[in-house]
Amino acid sequence: KKVVIAGGGDSAVDWAISLCELTEKLYVVHRRPKFRCAPDSAAKLQALNDSGKIEMVIPYQLDSLEGANGKLSAVIVSTLEGEKRSLPANVLLPFFGLAMELGAIANWGLNLDHNHITVTQPHMNTSEKGIFAIGDIATYEGKLKLILSGFAEAAQAAHAAHAIVRPDEVLHFEYSTTSGVPKA
Repeated sequence: KKVVIAGGGDSAVDWAISLCELTEKLYVVHRRPKFRCAPDSAAKLQALNDSGKIEMVIPYQLDSLEGANGKLSAVIVSTLEGEKRSLPANVLLPFFGLAMELGAIANWGLNLDHNHITVTQPHMNTSEKGIFAIGDIATYEGKLKLILSGFAEAAQAAHAAHAIVRPDEVLHFEYSTTSGVPKA
C-alpha cells in the first residue's frame, strides 16, 4: 500500500517507523520540520527519510482527498502559502493531537457544531458517507469526553467501516472475553 501519515507527534512518528518496511511508499506529512516526539524517534524518522525508506513532506498539511468508488487514490497536501502537491495513496492515517483545530477538514462539508464534528451513533458516521469521527473531535448528544469513550467509539466506527471497505465479507464479531488466547 501507499500510505500517508499526517501529524508530528509520538503516534505519527511511531507508526511511520513501524510501517516503513511494510509499505510500497510511505509519506509523513507535517506542517513544520520539528516533531513533538521522543528525540530518539525523531532521529530514527530522519534516518529513514535520509535512506529513502520514507518521504517526509514538510512543511505541508492535509488539503483534500481524491478517489472514486469509495477508494482513496491520492492525498492532496498544501503549504501555508497554498502550494499544493498530490501524494498517490491507498491509505491515510491522520494523527492529530490534543489541539482541536480542524484545519482543512473544516472545509470538507461535514456537519460541525462549535468546531466539533457531529456524528450519528452508534456508528460514528459523519454527514459524509464513508467518513467517521471519534474521540474528542466528535460530538453527539450525551457525549462524554473520556478515553474510554474514545476506545468504544473507535470500535463502533471500525465495525461500521468494515461494511464499506469489505461489503461482500461478513464480519463475525466476538466478545473479547470469549475469543480466548491465540494458540502458538
